[in-house]
Amino acid sequence: MQSDRPHDPPATPRATQTPKYVAPPPIRYGEMARRAPDGDIDFDTLLPGEGPRELEIGFGRGRFLIERARSAPGSRILGIEIKAKWGHLVEERRKREGLTHVVALSGDARQILPRLRPHAGLARVFLHFPDPWWKKKHGKRRVLDDDFLREVARLLAPGGELFMQTDVEDRGIEMRDRIVSYEVEGKPAFALEGGFEIANPYGARSNREARADEDHLPVYRVLAKRA
Repeated sequence: MQSDRPHDPPATPRATQTPKYVAPPPIRYGEMARRAPDGDIDFDTLLPGEGPRELEIGFGRGRFLIERARSAPGSRILGIEIKAKWGHLVEERRKREGLTHVVALSGDARQILPRLRPHAGLARVFLHFPDPWWKKKHGKRRVLDDDFLREVARLLAPGGELFMQTDVEDRGIEMRDRIVSYEVEGKPAFALEGGFEIANPYGARSNREARADEDHLPVYRVLAKRA
């Protein structure tokens, strides 16, 4: 016997719930980056060997550091970068490429340089496009000051090279004048080699330098030797 009850409506399928997005945990580069040891820092412990000692301060994304390591396999090259992300990534890259004569440390060069040894042991110091700080209140962040030059003068061997470059003319003039006027025991600590028009002689370019070349922008270079 047929029922007079109306048929139940077909069941509506339950809507599929979209899983709630869960953000991945943050990458803690500060915990991953290789740091300088405490106390005095012996260059020859970090990079054993007999080759010339070189130092790059503020290597950023690391193009110059890696290219210099490739072009100067006989040198031992230490890089220091304040940003932990780039310090870690560049150190991992040099490991992948099997570059055993270069080390990338994360830290503030202003705190590391006074602890670096030996005295008068470096052949070259590189500083590319430093101090992007234009406001007066940011002056304390600048690397290039008399404290920096004092440590570079202490670390460079006689005839050792200090190479700096920028794409800002006023900053280049400031760099040059500060280096020329810096003295140790009443005598000039550095002697300039040529003017701004010198070419980069090191077989490597920083990321910013390569970008300036691509955009056809001038680069102001200062090459000085330890007196």
